[in-house]
Amino acid sequence: MTRTQKTIKELRSEQYSYSLEECPYLFDFIRNPYSFLKARFLMENSAILVWFLLKTNIKPNTVSVIYGLAGIATGILLSIPNNYTIFIALVIAFTKGILDWSDGHLARVTGRTSLTGHILDVYGSTLNSLGLQIGLGLYVANRTEAIFYYYLVILLLFFRAASLLFFSRNVLFDELSSQNTVSNYKKIFDKSDDNKLNVNNSVNLNEKKYINYLRNFLDDRGRSVDFICLIILLELFSLVNISWILFLLIVIKYFFIFTGSFYKVARGGWAENEISNKLMKLHRMLNKIAPMI
Repeated sequence: MTRTQKTIKELRSEQYSYSLEECPYLFDFIRNPYSFLKARFLMENSAILVWFLLKTNIKPNTVSVIYGLAGIATGILLSIPNNYTIFIALVIAFTKGILDWSDGHLARVTGRTSLTGHILDVYGSTLNSLGLQIGLGLYVANRTEAIFYYYLVILLLFFRAASLLFFSRNVLFDELSSQNTVSNYKKIFDKSDDNKLNVNNSVNLNEKKYINYLRNFLDDRGRSVDFICLIILLELFSLVNISWILFLLIVIKYFFIFTGSFYKVARGGWAENEISNKLMKLHRMLNKIAPMI
């Protein structure tokens, strides 16, 4: 049977099997009732979409690009002070996950999985996150007619774009490619007992717990996105008016992430520890692979 002859039932079974292996928590209704139901909505529709896509020449990366564009569309439509465009934006934000579940499945079925595809997928998630948050800010500014929120949208963009931690990781990538850096660390690793190599973790368990709480608060996962969409939907048809609170909380969240990343990197030691960890992992992997060659 060729891939174009796969039935929706077979594609659905593949999607469930893969998801069970990668994300077993999605199948725990007691602990994750909403994620359980939303995942099934996405997987069922994803199987149908992939079935159609297999009959075309559309590539998985094209689906990833469309997924990213959906985030931009969400932001633009939310920023227009019109109930119809806002409603369309909410529909896109609620259903865009179907594309996110489909690009990877299509890539696996057609044998086109790639690092580029993974990058486009992650980048698409970032565009969707920015689109919703910027759109929410502009929606609140239009609804409240307060210029204050326009400045907060700019501030939110600054906090996200100017993260020192994000910038540092880009620099570290270049450093990992530097011959001098690799040579210096290779001397250290070669002179040390590999079993005794240990780089101190700069984040203790309590600090890591609070960081996770902050990152998970109003994050980019479906339940947070759908909650924001629900609040906006209620505001369109009732006297509810709390979307401004959600936007303020998102801005405050990224303020703490911005200042925390600046403190973490600027105090020193983080970059050195991070590059040591990466090179140590590569060193150990190469040692394990070497005897097999």
